[in-house]
Amino acid sequence: MHIAIFVENRNGIALTGRLTATERPQALDFSVLTADAEGDVAAWVAAEGQARLPHTTVRNLFEVGEPIGDREFADELERRIVEFAEKEDVDRLVLFNDQSRRGRLVARALNGRLPVVLVQDGHLDFHYKRHAGSQRDQNWYYGASGPSAVCVWGPATSNHLRFRSSSESGDVVITGALGHSDDPELVNAARALSFRPSRTPGEPLRIVVLDQSLSDQGKLTAKDHREVLTEMVAALAPYGTIDVKPHPSSRDSHLEWLETLPDVTVRGADVLVDAAGLRPYDLAVTFFSTTYLQTLRAGTPLVLYNPERLNIVFPVIQHAMLRNVGSIAALTDVALQLKTSATFAGNAHGEPLDHFLSFGDGVADDILDVILAARVPRKPSPAPVERAIRSPASAPAPATLTERALADVRDRVTRPHSLAVLGDDFSYATGVAVPVLTYTQSLLARSPVAVHYFDIQAFSTVSDVLAALRDMEVVLVNSLAFFWRSPIANEVVRALVESGIRVAVYVHETQWVMDYEASIRGDRHTDMLELLPLVQLLCVSKAQADLFRTLGARDPMIVYNTVPRDPERRLAREGVSSESRIVMVGSVQDRKGVDLFSRVAERARALGLPWRFTWIGQRTRRLGESTLVSDAVEWLGPLPRRRVRRELAESDVFFLSSVDDPMPLSVVEAVQQRLRVVTYERVGSHEVLAGVSGYRSFGEYTPDAAFAALQAVLCEPISEDGFREVEDLFDIPAFTERMSTALSLPRSTEAAGPSDGLDGLYDERLAARAEQRLDFRVAEFKELYESGRHDDALRVGNTVLLDRSPMDVLLGMADILAQEGELAEARRLLTVAALNAGDRAKAWLTIGRLARGLGPGGRALSTIAAYEAMRINPSARTALALSRSALGIRISRRHTRDRRSP
Repeated sequence: MHIAIFVENRNGIALTGRLTATERPQALDFSVLTADAEGDVAAWVAAEGQARLPHTTVRNLFEVGEPIGDREFADELERRIVEFAEKEDVDRLVLFNDQSRRGRLVARALNGRLPVVLVQDGHLDFHYKRHAGSQRDQNWYYGASGPSAVCVWGPATSNHLRFRSSSESGDVVITGALGHSDDPELVNAARALSFRPSRTPGEPLRIVVLDQSLSDQGKLTAKDHREVLTEMVAALAPYGTIDVKPHPSSRDSHLEWLETLPDVTVRGADVLVDAAGLRPYDLAVTFFSTTYLQTLRAGTPLVLYNPERLNIVFPVIQHAMLRNVGSIAALTDVALQLKTSATFAGNAHGEPLDHFLSFGDGVADDILDVILAARVPRKPSPAPVERAIRSPASAPAPATLTERALADVRDRVTRPHSLAVLGDDFSYATGVAVPVLTYTQSLLARSPVAVHYFDIQAFSTVSDVLAALRDMEVVLVNSLAFFWRSPIANEVVRALVESGIRVAVYVHETQWVMDYEASIRGDRHTDMLELLPLVQLLCVSKAQADLFRTLGARDPMIVYNTVPRDPERRLAREGVSSESRIVMVGSVQDRKGVDLFSRVAERARALGLPWRFTWIGQRTRRLGESTLVSDAVEWLGPLPRRRVRRELAESDVFFLSSVDDPMPLSVVEAVQQRLRVVTYERVGSHEVLAGVSGYRSFGEYTPDAAFAALQAVLCEPISEDGFREVEDLFDIPAFTERMSTALSLPRSTEAAGPSDGLDGLYDERLAARAEQRLDFRVAEFKELYESGRHDDALRVGNTVLLDRSPMDVLLGMADILAQEGELAEARRLLTVAALNAGDRAKAWLTIGRLARGLGPGGRALSTIAAYEAMRINPSARTALALSRSALGIRISRRHTRDRRSP
């Protein structure tokens, strides 16, 4: 098979090297192509190709220096790439960007002629302050050319491509990132929970600014780009030395301008920045860049700075080594803290790194599997038009499960533009965050909604949480575990409700979990139950909603759940095999029915039935001493998602043996692949599958009843219509619509324009709220005050005074305000200082000195300060001088112990 790979930069050559180096049993021929008549791209690609592809020649479809205009170049590129593909019998084409100038032309020329596979080569998931079509950049439209398949890094990109349109892209497969997902060094860095600096506090920082081609890519004008860089460099200069690393694609005019920046060292634009090159630096700063993966490897903290004029926003990733800021003041705060205390305040909140980058081995193999399996897609049908919301009076009666579920929750309240998600676990390890992350990703892909994630474990006080959530219109609490895991969670929710913020709780828990948590966290559980009538509960099944009604919840909404339709999903065989395979997917624990599953397997073996029982899932310690773990079951342990899908396709029946499960998604996945299903009657799946051919339940939780249900389901056909209806109910668009309606968020058809007050979609206070010690903030104030940076000192001082009243801050702020003519405010601060001065003579002396010029009230305070200073230390010369100045009389020193008090 002949595979052509189209490259446009050095990174494309590096990825090509990893793909071509993968050993495969079948013979594969690779050709590497580029297209450049100007010379720069061809030179970069050729130099990198000699280093990384010594046995492969990079072929340029043009001659460097070939006289050709832009329009002729476009026409010629399409003609030449088609000619090459036909002449060289190309079977597949791989490219890394279908929205670049060249990539768009190549994709347009070959789509429909042969399978075109798009492989993600950098971070693509960004948010936007303004969401109008003209304000999105090419990252938004990645994959929109209609390729046969797209290999993406993680769930975020996969979801974005699916939510943006159902017809633009072919199969979207999460393969991970070449050179990143399978790198142990990056995996360890991604899992790091803290920042371990190797520098000494007080030393000047070594700072590198990783510039981006903002003006060349149209994200800022050249003037704005230069102004932003100038301001950034000037603000960072007091904290150390600064190197500027231009983007490789920067134009010569921009490189020449960079050389004019004062007090900076400009590094070579053509040098790739890797971990080794970043390790010498104490701090890296950029706007948005895939380089964050290199800074993580290097152990160098990275600030992602989003100036007000820049529309594109790098998402907030919860990590100790990454920090999002939106102002110069916040940027200098980070630099000052790192310099003075050698600590870095990383993002305490945000999305997990796993949302953007899946980790695992064999990335190159997986990508080649997708390439080899790709087929020319059918001509895409027109994108479905979003249906307008009709009033209940005019709408016909809903017919399907999906329509009935949506009808139960739509059109209740108005639609806000901001959503805060509160939880205690946003990782992909447990899966509890996956539905909410999937849902919010769909919002960001289609609507101008401000979505922010907050980890309750990062807060220590209720006031901190309330400050972070100010101006949020809706708060979504993900899982009841939020209430059980945090000592302040119940108080936070009560305060939010009392302040008028709408709070919704998306419930995942079962009766079994509720009883367990009540037994070990009784007080928190009781407090949580008291809050149920005050919040909007979103449930995954009718039975769960009924349960919470008995516990005091008012009008719980049933939004169900969601599970993605994996593109590589293979349907199970229609007929039952001669040796029926019965499979279960879930962790090995008592609640999942290990004992029941084992005893049914034992009975089938005793009866000589040709049934094979398989369990896929992680073994846990939550197994009782009497639980039977039978050797009649094949225990496969945990498997990657793709492998689980393959195992399901090789099975006949999905046997959910759980005793308690509100809406198991594993059943939905089995329905997607058309396996017969058997469950206990009291799990949530029963209410959506009851009466559908191919599904059976057992009313008594006994091996006999379960065995009888298995025998029955093996003898009946699957209802395609019934299974498809259930599949549609749990599909992502349907789930998103129900959640949006329940939470009153805008759909894409109601998206507001840039004039609708949505500029606050990015707010730096929401990016990171790291716990900072008061002594550091006071030291920060003193340094700013003594260096004459009074505006910054006032800002920091106001932050400090929200919690406490340190004397140095009170006196320093009073001095600054007095110099600015704010006499009344200066007197107020000095009065507070006087109330806290006690027997500190030095404090009284400073109060007296500052108060003298603050009018009559100030002079009175100065007189009191003079007396207090003399009382505490009558021998001090400064106290005597102050007293003489304040009182206007000659005061003689008295050394007798029985001196009269003023």
